[in-house]
Amino acid sequence: MSHIVGFNPIVYDAEETKKEYLRRLKRYLKAGRWRERKYVRAQIQAYTSIMNATIQEGDAHGIDFYRYYILLDLLHILSGRAGADAEEKVKKVKEKYFQDFCLKSEERKIAGQILQALVNSGQKVSLPIRAKTLFGHEKEYMRLIKSNIKFLHREPYIVLVTATMSAGKSTFINALTGKHVCLSQNMACTSKRHCIINKAFEDGYSSEYDYDLVMTAGQTELMNNNEENMSDTIAVATHFDSILGNKRIIVNDSPGVNFSGDEGHKKLTDKLIKKKKYQLLIYIMNATQLGTNDEDEHLDFVKKCVGRKKIIFVVNKIDAFNVEEENMISAIEAQEAYLKKKGFKDPIICPVSSRAGYLAKRFKKEELSRSEKRELYNYVDKFERMNLPAYYTRRFGQMGIKNADTEEEQLIKTSGMAFVEKIIALYAEGGKADGTDLCKV
Repeated sequence: MSHIVGFNPIVYDAEETKKEYLRRLKRYLKAGRWRERKYVRAQIQAYTSIMNATIQEGDAHGIDFYRYYILLDLLHILSGRAGADAEEKVKKVKEKYFQDFCLKSEERKIAGQILQALVNSGQKVSLPIRAKTLFGHEKEYMRLIKSNIKFLHREPYIVLVTATMSAGKSTFINALTGKHVCLSQNMACTSKRHCIINKAFEDGYSSEYDYDLVMTAGQTELMNNNEENMSDTIAVATHFDSILGNKRIIVNDSPGVNFSGDEGHKKLTDKLIKKKKYQLLIYIMNATQLGTNDEDEHLDFVKKCVGRKKIIFVVNKIDAFNVEEENMISAIEAQEAYLKKKGFKDPIICPVSSRAGYLAKRFKKEELSRSEKRELYNYVDKFERMNLPAYYTRRFGQMGIKNADTEEEQLIKTSGMAFVEKIIALYAEGGKADGTDLCKV
């Protein structure tokens, strides 16, 4: 779920009003016996963190101004999770609420309609037109709630990413999201599946479930695994900065299969591949280490297990090629022949620089360090000369990817990332990567 409190004027109000808002929100959650749920506790912590992170910038309002916002936050936090005896729980909340707010007849009716939505919440959340005309600013808040719930109820498209060590798998996932959500240092990774979940819209935050549920996770939480997590999964939710941003997509990052320090890496990855609980397998290859023994062995295993599942072969670190001295197209053609020999018919091969795409996406939103900027502009120059778009056009036809206004953002396209994302989006929509449907996504 994307956070919505950042769009609530309460974050810009006076400190005392914020405290009272949180006090009442907790009071109503307690009245409905929801407050001790792990998810609800995490939401309250997130609300507190987001509200405290903003100093007063807007108009000061009394708590009565937020009489509907508080109920809408209840609807957002629960989002169809009111549980058994929902009617009885909401009745107790209503008693507390009407004790706290002195409302006119029409206002009580509107509040009652929102509270009733707690009972009936699901994929469709609606309120009468009459209520909408009275809301004003709250209409946008309700739209965000609907967007969240609608997104949550869509069938997710599951992607599994696999690779041998040093292929740049984590960097590729960071490039998809446009954020540093996966640890890139191989030696520090554990034998766990990292489940990266796309959120409905950008809220500026990532959430992580790694024994504890932290809904405003920073780099400390994201880059350090919780030793108390005895499961084989760590889940991270963030909004994907790409054409995939409007897709209900889940990317499962499996451990590198040839990590000599922990045999559990290979066991977990093999299990994930064999279980086939995914619609698309993305196989990452290191452009500088094609055709190794480890690669050969893992490809044989993948071919044996995946059956008719769709596969994309991403040849990563293509930036390592010397444009003047090496023929990138010849290397890709050789890799295609190699994959066909391994039994993969008409393999989809996508050359890409995940690092270049990642830096280009971050450039859009934040200030890069001096060394990152130098790296970025080196990539800009290199990929202008490498001309990856020409390869993708020859292979797939016109894909309808527009040029960016700046050379920095254009790097998302010239590095190959935009093309890979387009193909993933096509598959998620049920299309075929043969060039016929790509412009429809």
